[in-house]
Amino acid sequence: MKVVDSEILYQGKLTAIRDTVEYPDGRRHRYETIEHPGAVVILPITARGSVVFVEQYRHSIRRNFLELPAGTLEKGEDPATCAERELMEEIGQAPGELISLGTLYPAPGFCNEIQHLFFARSLREQKATPDEDEFITIVELSGAEVDESIRSGRLNDAKSLALILRARLAKLL
Repeated sequence: MKVVDSEILYQGKLTAIRDTVEYPDGRRHRYETIEHPGAVVILPITARGSVVFVEQYRHSIRRNFLELPAGTLEKGEDPATCAERELMEEIGQAPGELISLGTLYPAPGFCNEIQHLFFARSLREQKATPDEDEFITIVELSGAEVDESIRSGRLNDAKSLALILRARLAKLL
């Protein structure tokens, strides 16, 4: 595949691009892509074995949403550094140990975002410093409550569900 034309449709916090791609047989097709700087998702577990979630307003779906702490990478930022920063900002905790559980591509059909997945334990209290657009409620759930939240549909955030599965397969949760 070869990109023969590219135009920026929108540029803001995210960028929308329209590419014209030529296939090996000469056919052409146009693709629209959202360019994203990447993100981290963190599964923090307390000394008691509870999982720490955040509940916050998500404007795109016009409601509060239960999810694991997460955030966007700053330009050139190391994912582990971003994960530590996001934990401090969102839940007021610093990880004593941060374990990488790989990456996730949440919407490759139209977005190039890569989410870096982390498991955090040995948490230490810090002062939470949420971003000005974040109104966060911290929610701690036991393993049984996590399962019930998934069954009931209260927890239906794809990145959180994927990270919970990865942590369980790694025998961390």
